[in-house]
Amino acid sequence: MANYTVQLTAPDGNYPFNRVRISFTSANHPQQARELTFTPQARTKTHTFAIANGTWDLKVTGAGFAPINEANINVAGNATNAKNLSVIFYSLHSDRNRDGTVDIAIGRQGHRTPENIRFGPNGTGAIIPVNCNQDGGNTGAGYTDNQDNHVNGDNDLDSGIAHLKIIQQSFGPPAIVPPGWALRLRISPAVAGEAAANRHFRIFDGIANNSVEVLGPETVATEIPQDIATVGAEQTYGIEAVRFAGQGFESGRAIISLLGIQPEVSGPDIPAYFFIEHVIAARWIANHHQQTVTRIYVEHSNDDDFLQSLAAAAAAENTPYPLTAATPAIAPQTNVPYLNGNAWNNFTAAGKPGLPTAASDQWLRDTMVSGYSSWPGNGGGIERQDVFMKAHRWHHLQNWVYQTLLNHDIGVFYPAVGTADAINDGNSGGNISVTPPVRKSHLIGTTDYRFGRIYYGHHRESTLDNSSRQFLAAQNMQAPIVLNVDWLRVGHVDEMMTFVKANNPGNPYKRWKLLVASPATAYQIMRDNQVAHGNATLLARPPHSPGNATANFAGLPAPGTADASATITDFLGNGVVPMYWGIPVMEANAYSYQQLRTWNIDGVEKVITDNVDKMKSAFDLSNADIIKVPVIFIPETRIDGAFGLTDKISIWTGADGGFNIYPGRNSGFRCSALTGDMPNLFSGNDHLFIPKPFGPWVVDNTVANNGYDLFERDLEQKIVAIGNGLACDFIDDWDYYHAHHGEIHCGTNETRAPFNGQVAFGNARFNNWWTALDG
Repeated sequence: MANYTVQLTAPDGNYPFNRVRISFTSANHPQQARELTFTPQARTKTHTFAIANGTWDLKVTGAGFAPINEANINVAGNATNAKNLSVIFYSLHSDRNRDGTVDIAIGRQGHRTPENIRFGPNGTGAIIPVNCNQDGGNTGAGYTDNQDNHVNGDNDLDSGIAHLKIIQQSFGPPAIVPPGWALRLRISPAVAGEAAANRHFRIFDGIANNSVEVLGPETVATEIPQDIATVGAEQTYGIEAVRFAGQGFESGRAIISLLGIQPEVSGPDIPAYFFIEHVIAARWIANHHQQTVTRIYVEHSNDDDFLQSLAAAAAAENTPYPLTAATPAIAPQTNVPYLNGNAWNNFTAAGKPGLPTAASDQWLRDTMVSGYSSWPGNGGGIERQDVFMKAHRWHHLQNWVYQTLLNHDIGVFYPAVGTADAINDGNSGGNISVTPPVRKSHLIGTTDYRFGRIYYGHHRESTLDNSSRQFLAAQNMQAPIVLNVDWLRVGHVDEMMTFVKANNPGNPYKRWKLLVASPATAYQIMRDNQVAHGNATLLARPPHSPGNATANFAGLPAPGTADASATITDFLGNGVVPMYWGIPVMEANAYSYQQLRTWNIDGVEKVITDNVDKMKSAFDLSNADIIKVPVIFIPETRIDGAFGLTDKISIWTGADGGFNIYPGRNSGFRCSALTGDMPNLFSGNDHLFIPKPFGPWVVDNTVANNGYDLFERDLEQKIVAIGNGLACDFIDDWDYYHAHHGEIHCGTNETRAPFNGQVAFGNARFNNWWTALDG
């Protein structure tokens, strides 16, 4: 027997491998084997085998180590065989620290890098852009860049895709990669139960224009081989997110694995080692009114007076911004693609086969929700993309959205496309709004919502589709507040409240006022002026006003009448209201101004107050933060069903034809604004574009316009009292918007500049969502 010593020296360096297996085999003797483990303090290890003299084969193998195969060793006595080992392996890398450059540090072998996605100034985990704009000419009409399987133009190289690298790592004496070694690239869900990750992220074979997908929604496999010769010393891949977090993808995360195959270690198909990069899709953030408007959109309607008034208001801003007129009437029909399995299909909305034909469609707010997405750019800096959330609405404006609005500067994302979610009015963008930054105080501290909170209506009659709700919640940035808008015929939150800017230097979470529609305020104003101005006319264009060249009041239409105009005395009296709800006027459904008044003050005011109370429970909101805006509502449709005792405004009487039932309850009404709904305004930079209410007009030849509107004056005085420098521009939108159950906010949309968190909160970390978040 001989004492045959094997001495192995592992190279110096920072690599994650430390174990090898030594085996001696002979045709005439049993195999002998031993495992050695290296440490940073002991790079050289020895083991002495007691073996018979004769011919032996020596093999040294280990994950990450170049194998040694030395055959026909003639053992004829004690001897020492010293070998210097070579380490060679392939590692996976992403921009883990979000500085715009792929990190070259080697991650932990066999573990996610990072183990958990973290945020804050020292957050980790690569942020992958949702590439939903349209950069290149190689993208089909109606498709965003992340809806095809290649890189779309040179702009994508810098902004629309992130980078992922495979790097060959070598330590010790040069070694040749054995021919049997292989690599595999895999993408998997980061959270159990979520849909396949290749539906959410796409990896390209490079970063050049027209680089093609190797893993993604159009690749059936979730794992593919990567040729070692092609990878070479280093290979860079492009990666984009196909969607934002949402249904089936609530975490927004994935793990990307590189599997190293060394057949001599673990067999031909089992990885000897692997590296994992933990990545997350960039988030979508809805815009709020403290952000600077950069462009306003409105449908190119037949109402030229309205367009001119709106354009003049935008031009009068301290920093003017352009007005873009959408043209749904001439926009070509466009298919809306969605991911169906591993292919893109054209969506047909449930119950609405085909595509909307080209036609007028004035509701730009209802078509989409203004927002943006941002992420660390390649090579440093921050990339930001205006991104509109396409609402689950199937009307003509979507043709213009995909044919014209979608471009290099504007992205579009449709969270409900391809789902079985029903389409209804509650899905519209007017039912999704955002608070400015707010704070919620608790007994043991506070919760800060630095990007504001989304609020939307969702109850029984007016609902927001499930996919959109999951999308809004999954962004985990602007925790949604759910309100009840069943009482509104259209069912949108912008019909009852909105936020305007207010000066409050000492508290960045209270630089706003909440405007709330208030019938009680409207009737109080009329009571206060009944003696002096009882003949003041409502619901009429005043003499010599824009749109009315006559010396007389021009009555405005409302449901059931060609002339709804009436005086303060009428509204405070008990005469018959010449307006109906849903069916032609008949004696059986005629109602009085007294019924209308009581229903507004005790009923509508109550359901609005209930919603304000929900806002109060969601963040620090006091009565001092609220401005009550005079608006009178009118019943329009009845909700079928038996009412209960708690549904009644007064328990002492019956239903009173619906006027003793709270709006939105069974046997009660869904309603619309009768006077112009002033909270449904467009909040500009230093101007508010407010729908003219056509409230009581006081004739006074000593002032401009030969008089003034009591409702306008009330709101303007309250805005002036804020001290925010906002100017009130009252715009006549009655014919094209109000008469069709909407106002200026419903008919407009906008892009806004990023919110300056550094200025607002005194720290640069609050400029970016990933550093602003804690933990």
